[in-house]
Amino acid sequence: MTNVLTQNTKNRLAAMTAAVIAFGGLYALSRTLLRDVYLFEWTSRGLYYFIWMPALILAVFNKTAVSYAVTVGNLAGVIIGQLLGDLIVSHNEKLITPDMTPDRIYYLSSHQGAVIWIITVLAFTAAGIVLQIVSSLHKRSA
Repeated sequence: MTNVLTQNTKNRLAAMTAAVIAFGGLYALSRTLLRDVYLFEWTSRGLYYFIWMPALILAVFNKTAVSYAVTVGNLAGVIIGQLLGDLIVSHNEKLITPDMTPDRIYYLSSHQGAVIWIITVLAFTAAGIVLQIVSSLHKRSA
């Protein structure tokens, strides 16, 4: 029983450490080197806490697969969201014509990186939940 508790504690600490390093590192980069890049600046303004706090809480409650999924999903989401958002804006700006309404011009020049980031985090979280359930079922049957 002691070995199981020790292993669970190690797993929890590893997931919490990974989350703190990943989120803290990305936050530091977002506030310094990447502060002029849209999505990095946007996430560093405080909305970040709504993503990294659940990753830590999930690790505390031994939902490490979901915690890792949220952490990796956040990193992937910020990178994919920024790159894909830039591509979408670049493509859409070529479609703007002088006879378009201001609303249409605003829509076409809007960066969709935040939406892509959130969808990516949610997709990774869903995959982590599935993995956590499968892992739990596997451990019960073993």
